[in-house]
Amino acid sequence: MTLVVALISISSYSFANWANKPVNLSPASAIPHVISEQSSSESTEISASQQDAIDNFYAKQLGGLQAETIRLRMLSQRLAEIAGFDTTEFTLDEHPAQGGLDDEGMFLSSDALDSGIKQLSLDLETQNETLAALEQYLITKDNIAAGIPDGKPVEGGWVSSFYGYRVDPFNGKKTFHKGLDIAAKSGSPVTSVADGIVSWVGNRGGYGGLVEVDHGNGYVTRYAHNKTINVAKGDRVSKGEVLALMGSTGRSTGPHVHFEVLRDGQHVNPYNFIK
Repeated sequence: MTLVVALISISSYSFANWANKPVNLSPASAIPHVISEQSSSESTEISASQQDAIDNFYAKQLGGLQAETIRLRMLSQRLAEIAGFDTTEFTLDEHPAQGGLDDEGMFLSSDALDSGIKQLSLDLETQNETLAALEQYLITKDNIAAGIPDGKPVEGGWVSSFYGYRVDPFNGKKTFHKGLDIAAKSGSPVTSVADGIVSWVGNRGGYGGLVEVDHGNGYVTRYAHNKTINVAKGDRVSKGEVLALMGSTGRSTGPHVHFEVLRDGQHVNPYNFIK
């Protein structure tokens, strides 16, 4: 969040930064060459047409910088929205407040002003690239977070069988239970625990009515023993969206959802994601 604050406010101070530091002047200036070399005895007054050329040059430079600062301000506001950051105190739509003691200074020369504009343009370009990279990071980060299983697949209910070794309710043997059983009333909504895409639906052996959701980032969840399935393969689903209605199909002793979580193809304990 500190990075977001710094990037949002930095563009407001770019002009002040270059204006207050020494400027390395280059031999060749980008401003129009409108004054030819003259001897000390000759007049050096700038004609009206020459002054217009200079004014037009700097007007174009200023217009470009203004457009760039508007783009940076809009990008900063978008980043703030993504990050949930309040920018009210920064008043991004107003000129930054400045002040100081009255001190006799000197006007910037044409060369210094031209060099400063060039440096400011480079600074704004760098800031734009940095903000764009941060925007992509925040968007990707949000997508990753939304695709990680979190919460129970059924509201209420109670855990009737944990993940791990147990005595099989059908044959009495010690077997490894690869999921978590959550019992509730028949017909209770079974919901997705994260954003994803439905990768499998239908009846599958002991699973009975099964829905499988691929969340990306290596995560897959399975919801079994459903009596009614509400989604189709290929559907994009959001966290909390109803996938099916609870039942007791397949190898089941009563209404419950058998909930599995796989990471990179390996079963992991679903309890770590619902507590």
